Amino acid sequence: MNRINKLFKDKKDKILSIYFTAGYPNLNDTTEIIKTLDECGVDLIEIGMPFSDPIADGPVIQDSSNVAIDNGMNLNLLFKQLEEIRNITDIPIVLMGYVNPVYQFGYEKFIKNILECDLDGLILPDLPLDDYINEFKPIFVLGFIKFNSIIFFEDFSKEKLFFLENSFICFNVLSPMDLLGLFTILSKARSSFS
Repeated sequence: MNRINKLFKDKKDKILSIYFTAGYPNLNDTTEIIKTLDECGVDLIEIGMPFSDPIADGPVIQDSSNVAIDNGMNLNLLFKQLEEIRNITDIPIVLMGYVNPVYQFGYEKFIKNILECDLDGLILPDLPLDDYINEFKPIFVLGFIKFNSIIFFEDFSKEKLFFLENSFICFNVLSPMDLLGLFTILSKARSSFS
């Protein structure tokens, strides 16, 4: 069972999830931060993968990403730091970031590293749905990796809705319209199955 599933099965409330940017404040702090958070009783850790243009993040995360990049943090180094993390902790660990560095790193190489480091989840808000379906889902489902994304589309095809409702993954579904518009779209899409 995925550590995230186990956490939510065993602990129904007061779950503490902490985010930090890899390589911040110092390049080699990642492992020590994880160890300290685990010792302090944190339930889940989200590790931010630094990106040079984190426009969807606030100034604190933007600044920590810039410092981490200036320190020399990159995905190769992050995965090197996480190689032995399961010898230190069994806490659920999720990577969070943007698709650009992952795409440049290579999807296959990225997924291989996630599995080798025995990580539990991935949040890539801007990963295109087709890339997820074709590149990530077949492997993540086998490895029981949780995934979260944000999908923007106004036209719910039966195929997309079926995928969302029957997926192992948790998605945030957004539309460029207002909230009422989103509910209208969802209602229309669901009624097409009746």
